[in-house]
Amino acid sequence: MSNKFTPITLTGTVASFAGSSLYGESDGTGLQSQYKTFNVTLSSIGAQTHADASTREPLLYNGLDLEAGMFLSDDNGQTILKIISISAKSEQGLTCLCEDVDMVSFRLNAINSLSISSNVVIFDLNPEGEPIIVGAPFLTGALDKVQSRFNLNERDDRVKFIHSSAPVVNVGDIVTVNASGNLVKYGAAGGANIKVGVVLEKIRNGKDVFVKPFNDIIRNYAEPESLTGSPAGIYYTDQANAGEITTAQGGKATFLQLNNSIATTQAITSSSQPGGSDTVTINGVTVFDGPNGDSVADANALSTLINTFTGQTNVSSAITQAPGAVDSEGNTLAYAGSWGSHDIFIPLNAIGAALPSTFPEITISDGNNTANVVFDTADATAIGYNVISPAGIASAIQAVVNANSLDITVATYSSSSHNGDAVRLTTTGSATGITLTNVAADPFGGNVVGNGASTGMGLSATLGAATLTLTRTSGGPIEIDGTPVSGSYINQSGVVSSYSGRVPFLMLIESEGGGGVAETGVNTRVDYNKNPSVTSSDEDTTGLTITYTPFGDGSVIVKVNGLQVSLGNGAKDGAAYFSVDGGTTARSVADIAAGDTLYWMGSIASYQLETDDGIDIVYDASSNDV
Repeated sequence: MSNKFTPITLTGTVASFAGSSLYGESDGTGLQSQYKTFNVTLSSIGAQTHADASTREPLLYNGLDLEAGMFLSDDNGQTILKIISISAKSEQGLTCLCEDVDMVSFRLNAINSLSISSNVVIFDLNPEGEPIIVGAPFLTGALDKVQSRFNLNERDDRVKFIHSSAPVVNVGDIVTVNASGNLVKYGAAGGANIKVGVVLEKIRNGKDVFVKPFNDIIRNYAEPESLTGSPAGIYYTDQANAGEITTAQGGKATFLQLNNSIATTQAITSSSQPGGSDTVTINGVTVFDGPNGDSVADANALSTLINTFTGQTNVSSAITQAPGAVDSEGNTLAYAGSWGSHDIFIPLNAIGAALPSTFPEITISDGNNTANVVFDTADATAIGYNVISPAGIASAIQAVVNANSLDITVATYSSSSHNGDAVRLTTTGSATGITLTNVAADPFGGNVVGNGASTGMGLSATLGAATLTLTRTSGGPIEIDGTPVSGSYINQSGVVSSYSGRVPFLMLIESEGGGGVAETGVNTRVDYNKNPSVTSSDEDTTGLTITYTPFGDGSVIVKVNGLQVSLGNGAKDGAAYFSVDGGTTARSVADIAAGDTLYWMGSIASYQLETDDGIDIVYDASSNDV
């Protein structure tokens, strides 16, 4: 792991770039068909020299020091993506999954892709979410674009709360969380009795909500396994264990838990296993020591070995098996193109003719159990025949699968090799494979998964490759290290560190007594878009009052139709001023209080107000008031 006290900035070249998943949300932005995540491979990653001997390799950074959570940008500062997972890395190479966070790059520049062979810069952020760039790796003017992108995304000390469905909260609402970790309006049934913050913005049809918190929020608590509570729950100082926290009452209320953990996982797809020259450490614990005699025969043995250290690493291991599948692709069809836009069907009998004395029939097995499927019910007509369509074929197989508890799923899909829909069978549960064998005749008439019209057709599929999957339920990082760091088991085919999960967010509660949240300033919109009274002379009232006393004697801004006007500060020397005595005396800005009235000076503003003008009074109120 790199030493974050010494900033890291590396450069590289895009070797491959491909879209992975779409934004997919029809929320009025028009972004639903744009890619949000990308599979990226970088090459020619250069080294960065420095003077810190405490880093992974003293005095040097290279591709092995790159981590999930860092960002990469083209050298023009337009496309900026976050590295969300890494599958392989070396001194000069990186294979990773990246995300255009909140689609900011595409929103700003109408592009979030990277060209093959283009130059990129990889960098990290400081704890305040600001980019830390060492040297001059960007083109002229590009660094300003990078800094502007993060200023835009991190303004207002905002925290994003992600939901599967939109909570019923609006911009300007004071919110808290409920036991499911969802935002609710403060005071709503089921919500915590501590205010979390004020809603600033909503995106993705309201599923992602940005909140300005009323107090500091910890997003990466150092001991995530100690967070045994649930959202809306309180952590207290542990009276029995100095310096620790507990959900048991008795000590000082310290944290409010804001959401659930999301487990960190890492899939290791390597077909090889560590050998005699390899060491493997997980979260600082050596789980495999080849030079001292450790050896494993296969992934199952390695998984078992890793699980003996779970109590120390907080990481468990399991083997996940890729399913086997049989489908209609790659086969030669007997009647291709004979049914319009459909290729795949089973012909039974000529229209008007008697049914055959025997029907197409197959034996189907999931490796453990076997049953027969008879295709005897047509559901469509084509080329002068009563036929069974792909949906009918799937239905007949599904009925037998259900009746005999076969561990097989059945589905139709749009074929890539043939016209129209096709049929796919996939293993599930304890299945060890799929076998299809003809009984009486080619059940698919050569037009589904067979090869021509041959009898005795047999198709089979075995399970896919086994994957060793590591899991840290608390959401904390899985840090994989060892030796050698390149060219052997470590840092290839998924044998890399991961932080794909989420440690529950914790909001600090007032330090002494825990009776509430420390008072802070909150941007309120309660006095936005107000319509004034008509004015005709200096010192005429606008009829508008300020709702709250500005927090901490802070600044107050008055805008008319979106444009800021001058505000008198203890004198009537601006376009407007506040007064508590009918306009006789102008308040100083530091003394403005709730209920003060806004007065207008048309001679200074050079115009008078009408009832259709819109006035915004912009200020921060106390979190104790709102």
